[in-house]
Order: sequence, then C-alpha cells, then structure tokens
Amino acid sequence: MHRHLFLQIVEALGNHDECFQMRIDATGKMCLSPLQKCTFAIRMLAYGSSTDIVDEYIRIGESIAIECLERFVRDVNEVFGAEYLRRPNNNDVEHLLQMGESRGFPSMLGSMDCMHWEWKNCPIAWKGQFFRGDHGKSTIMLKAVASQYLWIWHAFFGIAGSNNDINVLDQSIMFNDILEGRATNAIYNQWDSI
Repeated sequence: MHRHLFLQIVEALGNHDECFQMRIDATGKMCLSPLQKCTFAIRMLAYGSSTDIVDEYIRIGESIAIECLERFVRDVNEVFGAEYLRRPNNNDVEHLLQMGESRGFPSMLGSMDCMHWEWKNCPIAWKGQFFRGDHGKSTIMLKAVASQYLWIWHAFFGIAGSNNDINVLDQSIMFNDILEGRATNAIYNQWDSI
C-alpha cells in the first residue's frame, strides 16, 4: 500500500471515530497512536495472522487488538463504503458501457479475472481442499470484475478445489441479481437488454 493512501485512511478514520485519535489514558500516558492501530488492523487483514504475531513490534494487547480490528472494518465500511464498496448504479453502468464502446468493446461492463493467491495460513483441516499441485501450495481463489480505472465492483473469494473460469462462475453470486430480477437495468445493444 502506498504511504499517501495509508495516511489518507488513517486521517479519515481519525475524523470518524475517536478510537483512531491520539488520546491520553487514565494513567496519564499516551495511548496507542492511530498509525499503530491502523497498521495492526491492515496487517491482520492482509496476512490473516494472530494478534500475538504483531504484538511484539506494535505493542498492542489482544483485547485492544481485536476491538481495533472490529472498529477498523466497521469504520472503513462506514467512511468509504458508499463510494468504493458498492455495486454499479444505472449511471455507472451507462458510463462503463460508453467507455467500452469508445474503445471498441461494445456491451462490455468490465473485465473479469480469476486468480489464485497463496494462502500462507490456511488451516490444516482445509489444506487438502485448497492445495494446488501446480503451485505446490494452498491457494485461495479470487474472482473480480473491474473497470479500466480499476474500480472493483464485484469480488468473490474462497472457492475450494480445482477451478477454471466456468466452475468459478457457476459458484459465484454475480448473476443472482440478474436471475432474481434485481439487477440494474441496462441496454447492452439494440437487441438485448437486462
């Protein structure tokens, strides 16, 4: 993560929640800094590690660590959710379709890709389900749909077993809204509309 992005997140959370502000505790000592709390939360999310691993260099107790992680996730959703963690609305779909059309890809909303990420801390009981022989490691599948500006408007994690794009699409919830009639209305070309 780039430093300016990290500092932007720390500042936004500090403005939103007093947990991510510099404070003095009941004994008159400075509490953990917002940088420490955000560093801890992001490392926990990125690496799936236990609270004990980061305690040695961030100096944060388990109960505070768990509370910070929960508040971090909740606050990121509250602060950034409306803009970055949402499905495309009618205007977004229209804009995405126009961009695809202008680049020679009519009726294209975005680009879908599936990838395997190494799952370093995969639980022992699940290793057989998530083991990939061609990688020699446990991996977790991520499927994402993104626009050319890398706005990720759909992500799906956690498919076990040997997968190809068809298996992933079959297990994905991406098309549920279309099948259930809740999808955004968009005209993809003069013959088809959803």
